[in-house]
Amino acid sequence: MNPIPEHARPADPRWAVEFQALARGLVIAGAKGKIIERFTDLPHRKVSELYKALRGFTPPTGPVTQGSVRQFAVPSNHISPEWIIQCAIFMACYERMGKFTAERLHRGWQLLTTFNGYLSLTDKLSQTTSVKQLDINQAYALMSFCGFMTSSAGVELQRTVCPVCSIKYPVVAGEELARQHCPVCTVSATGPSLSRTDCASDSEDTPLKPA
Repeated sequence: MNPIPEHARPADPRWAVEFQALARGLVIAGAKGKIIERFTDLPHRKVSELYKALRGFTPPTGPVTQGSVRQFAVPSNHISPEWIIQCAIFMACYERMGKFTAERLHRGWQLLTTFNGYLSLTDKLSQTTSVKQLDINQAYALMSFCGFMTSSAGVELQRTVCPVCSIKYPVVAGEELARQHCPVCTVSATGPSLSRTDCASDSEDTPLKPA
């Protein structure tokens, strides 16, 4: 799928093929209908038809962002450090993909391409452990909360660098950093299930290629 620049519009015949490919890719990834409509300008009926043709059922419904920003950064009984590490990996991949060209990329294209690259980086870990990967809708919510990493001003989710392992991990803006511990160091302190090499080298050193 050829990169779509930020300035491209679905109604422009020069980009029609790329936006059709983006719509198909988002359907295959399982994106909610509203996300596909937002990024491709396809009407709801067309998105439903595409879903039925490619997957045999109608698109997932519901709000495009569910839950709160804390589910991506603050450990709890339901949010593990390993999950937050997955979020950190995805954010690192998204940032790296944004540097693929000197031109700013279309958010939908960047989201989908990053998601496919993220899955390939984390598949082995997910298959050999109980670590859960983000799905495409969770990835969209994550990037929405951080403003798609275009600016840190006013967004609910930001990143900070761990002074011990140098990993960038998500934190909730406005909450004390002292209470938002590095997830990698937390996991390392409790067991060897995920080391710095597992998340850092994959997300920062492994080349990401557009789908």
